[in-house]
Amino acid sequence: MAHRWPFTLAVVLILLLPIVAVAQTRDETIIYAVQSDLPNWDPPNSVLRESIIMGYHVFDHLAARDLKTGKVGPSLATSWKALDDTTWEVKLRTGVKFHDGSPFTAKDVKASFDRVLDPEKKLTARGNHLKIKSVEILDDHTVRFKTDGPYPLFAERLTALVMQSEKVMKEKSHEWMQENPIGTGPYKLVKWSKKQEHVLIRNEDYWGTKPAFKHMKLRIIPEQATQIAELLSGGVDVIKAVPPDQMDVINKSGTSRTTTSPILRTAFLQLDQAGRSGDNPFKDKRVRQAANLAADMDGIIKHVLNGLADRTATAVNPMAFGYDASIKPFKQDLERAKKLMAEAGFPNGFEVRFLQTAPIVEPALPQTSEAISSDLAKIGIKTKKHYIGDVNPFVTLVKDGKGGPMFEWSWGYYSIFDADAILFDTMTCGQAYSYYCNKAFDDLVLQGRSTLDPKKRAEIYAKAQKMIHDDAAYIYKWGLRGVWGVSNRVDYEAPRDEIDRMFVAKPRKK
Repeated sequence: MAHRWPFTLAVVLILLLPIVAVAQTRDETIIYAVQSDLPNWDPPNSVLRESIIMGYHVFDHLAARDLKTGKVGPSLATSWKALDDTTWEVKLRTGVKFHDGSPFTAKDVKASFDRVLDPEKKLTARGNHLKIKSVEILDDHTVRFKTDGPYPLFAERLTALVMQSEKVMKEKSHEWMQENPIGTGPYKLVKWSKKQEHVLIRNEDYWGTKPAFKHMKLRIIPEQATQIAELLSGGVDVIKAVPPDQMDVINKSGTSRTTTSPILRTAFLQLDQAGRSGDNPFKDKRVRQAANLAADMDGIIKHVLNGLADRTATAVNPMAFGYDASIKPFKQDLERAKKLMAEAGFPNGFEVRFLQTAPIVEPALPQTSEAISSDLAKIGIKTKKHYIGDVNPFVTLVKDGKGGPMFEWSWGYYSIFDADAILFDTMTCGQAYSYYCNKAFDDLVLQGRSTLDPKKRAEIYAKAQKMIHDDAAYIYKWGLRGVWGVSNRVDYEAPRDEIDRMFVAKPRKK
């Protein structure tokens, strides 16, 4: 028995250690909840906001936006200047290390852009950076970019591509990079339990301001009701997309509060004008116009969203450069809508599949979609709901051209406060997330990308918005106002660009 005692004691201590560790580190841990797991930890290879948001925690960009001033400023790049209309020189920060200890240099910048621009890799973010023709290394901390014509979004786009390690790209596979992020950012990934949680730890060698919380945990909680219950009970610290009708519950709980802000995301229903999913009634402009005239968006904003949205005439967000407030949104006009339906050959209407998903960002999405469906039925457009709760397969269907005649969609530019960021990706011919094709519109978007004159760009985007409004390209809804639930133990405010940054959160003073 004497020989077994040390073994037994060791087992007891081992069993107790995880419990003690959790109890000791809760004060040092911030817990963030989302409804769907990340598709990967490779931000250039994902369009989903969860991957991009979490990418900010383990990677850095060359530039970053100051959300208070709205200006783009230094991050891994300390400065940049245009040498001529197609040449930019960028100076890099010194003394920065990746999580594996290797130094960040100009080689990593070139490798990051070469990777995203390689057509064979088919990375999702490639279209965002096609104006970059080449990246030349001048020395360890200076790079020179050559662009395809003038590139007005150069500085903006520096905020949109994470810097990845050339060493990792050479030594590891593309598949390995999907689950093993090696960045220079404020946190390091420790563990990923699929569809359950991600565990991160503070990067003690971080070059910038270190996070106040040593540990960060991302929990996957699909049900909104469960997220709210966890917030109120202290199981999580931050949730997003709180339904308007639940704000009072949180604000009166004594344990948590809500924080809201207009965000750089526009909501709309995409219609398959381009016929990607096959022949459908929405290829007819009159049907698209009728659909826009059928929906009482102003009433939905007032009665369903409690005013937490800003009506838009097109897909361009009011906070984006180039937004034209003079273009007025469609107003509900059922009689005119019915007339257009009859002219298009659908006096008795038709039935159409309506692809829907979980309200990952857009509060009250099920309720607003139901209200829109009800309005469409008034002119004979009967929607047949097809629901996919997991956003990953939903987005895959859309990307593969199988979104169908009509589907829920919203697009956020994250760090890009410019009309180009939504018009190019979701409305130009042939893009993965576009179900609209109009060569005249494409020409305008390309013109907007090809001049450094902000006045000319604003005029071009005004013409583009008028065109897609009159053509009723999609069913236009609103610019979103985000609603977050935040524990009273944490200091954290709603971000205007929708990028949650747990590394700026702090313990709240009592």
